[in-house]
Amino acid sequence: MVVLCSHGIQDPLVATLMLDYLFRLMEKHPDMQAMLVTEEEEIPVLPGSLNRKLKAARIRWSPLRYRLSGPQFIQKGLNLLRLFVRAHWFVGGARERVVIGFLSMAGCYAAILRAFGFTRCVCVNFEPHSSYMRDAGVWKAGSLKYRFMSRLERYQVRRADVVVVPTAAVEAFVRSTGSRASLHLQGVTIDVASNLGDPRVASAYRVEWGVGNEDVVLFYAGKFNGLYCSEQEYVRFMISACQADARVRHVVVTFPAHLAALRAAPGFDTVAGRTVLLLPVAPEVLKDMLPAADLGVVAVPPTPSQVFRSPVKTALYWAAGVPILINKGVSDDWWIARERGVGHVLDDLAFVGPELLEPIIASVVADDAGVRERCVRAAYDLRDTGRMVAILSEAIRRDR
Repeated sequence: MVVLCSHGIQDPLVATLMLDYLFRLMEKHPDMQAMLVTEEEEIPVLPGSLNRKLKAARIRWSPLRYRLSGPQFIQKGLNLLRLFVRAHWFVGGARERVVIGFLSMAGCYAAILRAFGFTRCVCVNFEPHSSYMRDAGVWKAGSLKYRFMSRLERYQVRRADVVVVPTAAVEAFVRSTGSRASLHLQGVTIDVASNLGDPRVASAYRVEWGVGNEDVVLFYAGKFNGLYCSEQEYVRFMISACQADARVRHVVVTFPAHLAALRAAPGFDTVAGRTVLLLPVAPEVLKDMLPAADLGVVAVPPTPSQVFRSPVKTALYWAAGVPILINKGVSDDWWIARERGVGHVLDDLAFVGPELLEPIIASVVADDAGVRERCVRAAYDLRDTGRMVAILSEAIRRDR
């Protein structure tokens, strides 16, 4: 089995998602050997504990160099050639040769390998990434990049034997291409049990942040701009939330450049005294922080292509027992939030007024214990990695 990721092995999307799936798959299939291929800006030196774990799980790590600067298509083409050689050397004369592509770009690699000697291709968490780039204004609809990637994405799902899609909108997209792949609808998953957090540690974080028991913490951990709201838009939301209820406090975990932009945004000075800004923390720290929140914000704008997304942070919030605040049309999470009572939905948080936020904040306070139980149940029912591993285990073993 060859597993392809177009991110680095230490990137959270690989380290806490696909790599976790792979370790569990190898436990279920002790007769298999796997090669994990990642693309790295700089080839990292892995901790000894991870090297030992990879070896024990029969996983060979094979990194490819990929720089974010310079000609992207040329680098991708060269890496495809390197991948072709390494993958065929690794599988040798094996009768069953499975290739798994994680996310859209790696899925394209996997589909091409499928056409050259692999017996089965599985695309995991496929999303039409070109649509995001178009809606974000990064690629123009008529540009070569957009047209090329859009066609390659359609080729990918037509060549694949199994496609795991994160939302109903992606499922409809794949069907519209004429793909005959076996489709599985499964949002991005996490190890829920290891992300439950410790309420005692969470209480200590509220004290550290200067947050009282009666205060309502609105928490956001993530990026800004591009596929996310801008810093200016988020500050407008912060102001409205503070105007809606005097108990509101904001905690934001993000990168230094975003922190500077938040501080410089118009109106931030009016909410600075009710805001805690933090630099990114390790996943094991974040999972203890999250239960200290009362509402987890999914700061994704309601652009058309967001129906294809399945934000990881939604699963993390729910696992921590925290209801979400999300825009209508983002993922399947917005209607799940309503249907299961595990979140609140806005038309556009960047332009919401305090009059719409006031009843939301009041309901969060009134239903604190009940909503937390529902959130954890939703995380286990919908977004636990055990569900993903079961799908992949069936996918790699199913008769052609």
